[in-house]
Amino acid sequence: MTQPTKNFLYIALLGAFVGGLVAFFMYNKPHKDYAGAEVAQAWTSEELVAWHMDHDASMHSEWTEKVMEVSGEVSEWTPNGLILAPGVVVVWAEGVSAPSTKPSLVTVKGRIVGYDDLFGEVRLDHGVLQ
Repeated sequence: MTQPTKNFLYIALLGAFVGGLVAFFMYNKPHKDYAGAEVAQAWTSEELVAWHMDHDASMHSEWTEKVMEVSGEVSEWTPNGLILAPGVVVVWAEGVSAPSTKPSLVTVKGRIVGYDDLFGEVRLDHGVLQ
């Protein structure tokens, strides 16, 4: 084997090893704790839906991916989440079990995923009761 071929082989093996290490650590990186994250803003469900309806879609990114605290009247309650009137859909965080009885007023904390303008709903995930 010639010297340039050996050098290329060593560089390729080193690159594969480093790439494997990076992939391993990225795959095993811990998930973000949304339940323990700081709340960016507290809203009532009416205020949150009204803000999204009144502002252009380009402005919605201001709150997307932020952790919010939203309080309001429960219009629907399921084991997977709830809907606050007039249209805030909350999906429970993984491992969170909701109470079996449906309360009338709640405050939830969750990450805003986005606004569905077809249904007029703001969607939150990683929801937990406060």
